[in-house]
Amino acid sequence: MSLVSDEEWVEYKSKFEKNYEAEEDLMRRKIYAESKARIEEHNRKFERGEVTWKMGINHLADLTPEEFAQRCGKKVPPN
Repeated sequence: MSLVSDEEWVEYKSKFEKNYEAEEDLMRRKIYAESKARIEEHNRKFERGEVTWKMGINHLADLTPEEFAQRCGKKVPPN
């Protein structure tokens, strides 16, 4: 069973105005599912008192680690 339902994926894309061609859509959904799993694991730690803050889904949940780093200010050397 997928961690992300078709309905949830459609709602996420609609909420954050995302639109992908078929192949990229599959890749982005996989990244989103991985992000969701990571967030849920972190929030279980929050519930157990192991961390002091909660995480949530946002517009960055379908970005690759490289895209996230660039978007958040990491300087990438030219090739």
